[in-house]
Amino acid sequence: MAAVKPQVVTLWYRAPEVLLQSSYATPVDLWSVGCIFAEMFRRRPIFRGNSDVDQLGKIFDVVGVPSPEDWPQEVALPQSAFTPRPPKPIEDLVPDMDEEGRTLLIQFLTFNPSRRISAFAALSHPYFQSVDSHSRSLYATYSIPSNKPTIEERTA
Repeated sequence: MAAVKPQVVTLWYRAPEVLLQSSYATPVDLWSVGCIFAEMFRRRPIFRGNSDVDQLGKIFDVVGVPSPEDWPQEVALPQSAFTPRPPKPIEDLVPDMDEEGRTLLIQFLTFNPSRRISAFAALSHPYFQSVDSHSRSLYATYSIPSNKPTIEERTA
């Protein structure tokens, strides 16, 4: 009986490097965050594949087929297995997301894990600073006690 290889996350949120059976590291989780981030605005998953190869095809339909330099060397599936295609304009996929959100989403959904945004950089991204500022203005009329420091206090 063959050993079953456990899957790390639901297919629709798997990073390309997991689908290609490459290395697993923290950037995998940031890819998943990007998928969920897009889904919050779209109200449906951004990549809805039904197998690993189909999922990669759905990803490449959106982000484009990566360059040979970005394709991992240690995987069995060659880049040439996929028809070359350019990335789709992100605003077509998430029209309700503002420009800062789209910029962040592109950084989450970067194919090469070494170029994908880190969790720390994502939290420092202007998108979250504008959200925090907007939230503060929404609740400015309410007195809500908080022991949590503001973003400005945390970065000072």
